[in-house]
Amino acid sequence: MDLQNPLDQLRPNHLPDPVGLWPPAIGWWLLALIGIALMVLVTVYSWRRWQKNRYRSEALLQARKIHADYQAHQSLHRLANESNELLKRVALHAFPANKVAGLSGASWCQFLADTGDMPDFLNHSAFNNHRYNPQIPLTPTHGTPDEMPANVYKLTRQWIKKHHA
Repeated sequence: MDLQNPLDQLRPNHLPDPVGLWPPAIGWWLLALIGIALMVLVTVYSWRRWQKNRYRSEALLQARKIHADYQAHQSLHRLANESNELLKRVALHAFPANKVAGLSGASWCQFLADTGDMPDFLNHSAFNNHRYNPQIPLTPTHGTPDEMPANVYKLTRQWIKKHHA
């Protein structure tokens, strides 16, 4: 009798095929969908925010042009009137028209001071009714009269950037 080891009749071990990268598991599909959804939401949010604040960048560009025009013509009353006109247009865009349209003089300065958290607008002759009379010199609340155009430009830019509806 021939005694053979029964284990010798088994085939040798073989390894399974390596795990492939495709198709991914369901978890990766879910992660990809969540990532795409987040990108879409961030894009929509950014677009809406940009659209909502686009008027600010256009107003800042207009303020720069007004200041450059002042430097060419040196008319302080013209600078004050054009700056106020720009601020009024921005305010009409950002706030309800019935709240802004009728404001002038001290109430206009108070509105600018309140909505921009900038008390420098109060008693500043470039932003009240003195700007309409070229016979009355415009005087700054701070600094020298030579700094007046820079102050008007600075206050205009700051209010456009900082106002809150």
